[in-house]
Amino acid sequence: MGIRERLSGNEAAATAMRQINPDVVAAYPITPSTEIPQYFSTFVANGSVDSDFVAVESEHSAMSACIGAEAAGARAMTATSANGLSLMWEMIYIASSLRLPIVLSLVNRAVSGPLNIHNDHSDAMGVRDSRLDYAIFRKQPRSI
Repeated sequence: MGIRERLSGNEAAATAMRQINPDVVAAYPITPSTEIPQYFSTFVANGSVDSDFVAVESEHSAMSACIGAEAAGARAMTATSANGLSLMWEMIYIASSLRLPIVLSLVNRAVSGPLNIHNDHSDAMGVRDSRLDYAIFRKQPRSI
């Protein structure tokens, strides 16, 4: 087997989550971050991590599950994008005000209206002042 030269951003995020080995990962799929929970659930299924993977009904539920896990003393992570982050809005500020160190992998995408799956930071700008720790993985490279 040859050496892999590169990973997609989503696979790299899931691999980083595998190395962290959080206690709980709660997620709901939304484009373009869907692959993060898919890759991570594979790590859970094959025993690469000791994490509990919680497939929830919405992004609001994902953040709620992470809040509950963190409040109970577990290390929790999730991943989302765009409108999913908007759905988490209420719970993000609750997590932040409770000072719960939840890690959120945010794959930047335009908050749609009309339908838009292109890269921009309108999702991140909505929560930048929440003080929630989030890692941003951009869909397209940013020019310097």
